[in-house]
This record gives sequence, structure tokens and C-alpha cells, in this order.
Amino acid sequence: MAIPRMKPGAGGALRTVFVKCAALVALNTIIVAVVLAFQSERLNMQLARQSVVDLAERTVEAKAMTLVQPLRFNVLPQIEAVAEEAIASTGAAGRASVVLNREAEIVAAPGEPTLSQGELAAMAREALETGAAVRGGAGLLVARPVVTDDGTAVGAVAIGLSDEAAQAAIADDRMMIRLVAGAVMLCMLAFTLYCLRRMLMLPMRGLSRSIRTVADGDYETAVPMQDRSDEVGAIARNLGQLVEALAQGRESERLRGEQHAAQAEVVHHLSQGLDALAEGVLTHKLHQEFPEDYETLRRNYNRALDSLRAAIAAVKEGAESIHSGADEIGRASDDLARRTETQAATLEESAAALDQLLNMVKEAADGAKEVDMSVGSASELARRNGTVMSQAVTAMSKIEDSAEQIGQIISVIDDIAFQTNLLALNAGVEAARAGASGKGFAVVASEVRALAQRSSDAAQQIKGLVGTSTAHIKDGAQLVQRAGEALHEVVSSVEDISRHVSQIAASAGEQAQGLNEINVGVTNLDRVTQQNAAMVEEATAAAQMLRTDAGNMIRLMGKFDVAERTAGEGAARAA
Repeated sequence: MAIPRMKPGAGGALRTVFVKCAALVALNTIIVAVVLAFQSERLNMQLARQSVVDLAERTVEAKAMTLVQPLRFNVLPQIEAVAEEAIASTGAAGRASVVLNREAEIVAAPGEPTLSQGELAAMAREALETGAAVRGGAGLLVARPVVTDDGTAVGAVAIGLSDEAAQAAIADDRMMIRLVAGAVMLCMLAFTLYCLRRMLMLPMRGLSRSIRTVADGDYETAVPMQDRSDEVGAIARNLGQLVEALAQGRESERLRGEQHAAQAEVVHHLSQGLDALAEGVLTHKLHQEFPEDYETLRRNYNRALDSLRAAIAAVKEGAESIHSGADEIGRASDDLARRTETQAATLEESAAALDQLLNMVKEAADGAKEVDMSVGSASELARRNGTVMSQAVTAMSKIEDSAEQIGQIISVIDDIAFQTNLLALNAGVEAARAGASGKGFAVVASEVRALAQRSSDAAQQIKGLVGTSTAHIKDGAQLVQRAGEALHEVVSSVEDISRHVSQIAASAGEQAQGLNEINVGVTNLDRVTQQNAAMVEEATAAAQMLRTDAGNMIRLMGKFDVAERTAGEGAARAA
């Protein structure tokens, strides 16, 4: 099949690859030439300035050595001659020079009277002060001290140069450099265009003609330049492979046309068989011979049809068996469900009764624990009271001892009062014998005797009270002792009761734990029974669904015709 050729529009020749490459090469060449010319002129100007700077350095250094003796002895004519010689030795670059003596006074300043002389004088003074060379004006102004062999500075010399003459000389040669660069650029451009035409334009034209031939449907003409090792050769080889592929495609298209006719006939017969299969007829076989490439397909279709008919028949028989078995499973599941429900109800009642019994046993165990705790508290309280009673008996004994000691002390006080009374009586008798001088002493003796009598009476009363208290204390101690003995007996009885109640509580706890385990087992058995009942209901529902599905499957299988027929009957059924 020929491909329609696209004709180039107006100006197509100017949009070719060759013209674009030529323009790109020309642009690159011009840019490189311009950049190189600019860099060359800049480098020449820098070299010219550097040569003037070097000349200034050498001239100042030489004149500084020449001026040592003239400045040392202040020989002015010789100094002026050396200064003028310094300017003359630099040629057209020299402008001015300055020479200073050791007092920093200008002794010579030949050259052009420009503003640079003042700057030269300042630089010379700086060099004289520092003892080192000083530079300025981008290196065109140089000053250096004049030093003797022993290092003594006797003056300074400075020189100012200009690079205008050198730059003017370079400017004269600039046009020639540009003309030479332009000629070289044009030569290189012409040579590059010639090479591009030979290496790119002519091969591309040959490839274009070959492509046009292929587009016209000519796959027999050989593609040229396939033996080249560059990109053009690679394109030519790829184009040759494309031509071979197109030729093979044309042959393949012819073969596909022949195969399409045979395939259409095969599809027609298969369509008839599939239509019969869609109607449920599993006996319609393909008896007409197919082309050799499709004969395997016919045999596979007939074999698949036989397998499908056998499978449908087996499925139909299996569905009937499943339906019958599902009926039996459903009846058995119904019976099992009723028995499982009865068992579940019985277990639920048993679990409820055990739960009530467990609650009662737990309440009894909790009551026994509370009684045990109360008895323990009472026993502890009785033990503490027994201890208090023992302490009370001991305290009563100590009080009785103290009462006896108080009685002894009162007896001593009574004796003291009796002795005091006797002494007072004797004092009264002695005072009576003394007469009038002893009246005052008699009064005192009478008062002491009355006081002793009152102390004796009070001691007798206290003694009577203490005796009564002692008797009461003895009675109280006896009562407290008997109460302690009775309390000890109570403590012993309470401890016996507490031990028995603890045993009862432990037995009740063990019984509660055992009943709890039994209750857990019954609860688990009840849960399992409930689950079994649920599973039986699910099995019953599944059996019902299975019976329904089996019935549906039997009805569906009834739509398929699996009876053997003759070829004529099958063809008539398909028609």
C-alpha cells in the first residue's frame, strides 16, 4: 500500500537539516572568532601595560643604584642628569621623575609638569621613610629609596610612566588582527559547509529517495549506503530492515486473507453448535470436516460436548441423591433438635437450682466468717480485759501496801502529838513555877498543847478512815481477783468457740468452692447444649436449603437434553 507523499510548503528549502546545521556552525564560528579576537586584544593590552610596569621597576632600581654617590655628596648636576636620563631611557612611556635628598627635599624634577609629580614626590618621601619600594597608579608610578652599601638611606627616586604609546601601537594593529580573524573564520566556515554537504546533505538525499521509493510501495529496490559505519549507515540498515518487514507483512496479509475465509466457515459451524448448546441440546456434534488447522478445534469441541453431557447426567443423578439424603438429614435434625431443646431446658433448670444452692452456701460461709471474726474480736477483747484485770489486782495490792504505810505514818504522827502534849504540859508546869515572868511562856505552851491535842485527834480520825479504806480495798482486791479468774475462764471458752466457728467457716468455704466448680461445669454443659441446639437448628436449616437447592438443580438439569440422537435429528433440532 503506497503512503501519500507530503509536499514541502513555501520556504521548505530553508528549513532543511543542512541549512540549520550550516547556520548553527556559522553562528558558533562567529561567536568563537569574536570571543577569541576580544580576548586577544585584551591580553595584548594587559601585556603592553605590564611591559611598561616592568620597565618602570627596572629603571627606578637602576637609577637608585646610580644616585647613591651623587646624593651622598649632593652633586646636583649629576643628579639632574641621572633624573633626565631616567625619563629618556623609558622612551615614549616616560613622563616625569623626582629625586629627593636625605632631608626629603626635591633636588631634581625633570619631565612634564603634570599632576603626577606631586604624587611622585609623596611616594618618594614614603619610600624614604619606610625604606621600601612604593607603587601607585596601577604600577606605572614607582618610588624606591637610595641606599648605600651599609644600608643608610641618602635619598629617594620616583618615576612616572604612561602606557598610552603602547596602547596606541596595539590600536594600530587591532584592525589587521580583526581582518585576519575574519578571513580565517570565512575559510573555516566554507570548509565546514563543504564537509557538511559531503557527509550529511548528499547521504540524506539518497536516503530520502529510498524512503520515497518505499512509500510508493516498491519493496524490491535495495537501500543504498548500508555499508557505512556512521549514523547514516545505521539509518540505511534500519530502513532496509523496515523494507524487509513490509515485504513480509504484505505476504502475511495475503495469507491472513486466505485464513480469514477458512476461519469464517469454521466460525459459522461453531456458532451453530454453540446455539444448540445455549438451547440445552448437548447432543449436537460437528460432523463436517474442518480445514486442517481447525480440525483439532472440531474434535476438541465434540469431546468437550461429550464430557459436558456426561457431567450433566452425573450431576442430575447426584442432585436426586442429594435431595433424598437431604430429606433424611432434615427429619433426623428435627428429632435431634427437639431432644436437644429438652436436654437444654433440663440443664438450665439444674443450673438455676445449683446457683441458688451455691448462693445459700456462700451466704452461710459468709455468715460463718462474720461469726468467726466476731468471736475472734470477742476473744481478743476478753484477753485484753483479763490483762486489765490482772493489772487492777496488782494495783489494788499496791494500794493496800500504801494504806498500811499510811497507817504506820499516822501512828508516828500520833506519837509525836503525844510527846508534844507532854512537853507542853511540862512547859506549863515550869512556867507556873516561874510566876509572872513565865506567863508568856505559859500561854505559848498552852497553845502548843492545844495544837498537839488537835493533831492527835486528827491522826486518830485519819487512822480510823485509813483502816476502813484498807478493809474495803482488801474486799475489792478479792472481788477483782475472782472477776479475773472468771474472765480467764470466759477467754478460754471464747477461744474454743472461735476454733469451732473457724472450722465451720472453712468447711462452708470448701463446700462453696466445690458447689461453684459443679455450677461452672453445669453452666458450661448448658452452654455447650445451647450451642449444640443452635448448631442443630443451623443443620436443619442447611438441610432444608440443601433440599431446596437439590430440587432447583434437578429442575435446571431437566432443561438439558442428554439423550442420544442421530446426526439428522441433531441437525434438524439445530435448524
